[in-house]
Amino acid sequence: DINFQSTSTDYLKYEGPTDPKYTGGFNNSFTWKGISLDICFTFQAGNVIRLNPVFNSSYNDSQATPKEFFNRWEFRGDEKHTNIPAIADKDLISDLSSTYPYSAYNYSDIRVAKGDFIRLKSLSVGYTIPQKLFKSWKLFSDIRLRVTGKNLWLLYSDKKLNGQDPEFVNTGGVAQPIQKQVIFSLDVSF
Repeated sequence: DINFQSTSTDYLKYEGPTDPKYTGGFNNSFTWKGISLDICFTFQAGNVIRLNPVFNSSYNDSQATPKEFFNRWEFRGDEKHTNIPAIADKDLISDLSSTYPYSAYNYSDIRVAKGDFIRLKSLSVGYTIPQKLFKSWKLFSDIRLRVTGKNLWLLYSDKKLNGQDPEFVNTGGVAQPIQKQVIFSLDVSF
């Protein structure tokens, strides 16, 4: 074509489905002498994730440097221990039609990871205060304290994700990743 880029798709390789083949969870509750424990694990498997692009055609001061840059080619011989390209001079990039050289890396099979994961989705610990401690108040019939954590721990995911959340992919930078939350609650019955 006009940009000297091939229009052939013969070199493309199917890496796998982006939608998980299996999803699910495990939830259980335990109680003992006024103490309760609720735990929930979620999982997905059977899909692949394209890693977020590392290289852009240009950068500005408000962008964070991707951590992959620390392992990029810098000197002759670096190709023996890394496959992350060097950062090209901006004049060279403009001569090469801006994004094409880096797209070859960003969209290569090296940048595909398994989407399988196991996550501790929620953990909740509660305690029901014995009625004998507040019975004389004659205001409450039940008092319960609880602390709940959500999205606390990613137990397993592909190491190639390198910190990228397997549930938060390809959003185009318009959303926040899943946040960890800790919630304290006081339940009172009258």
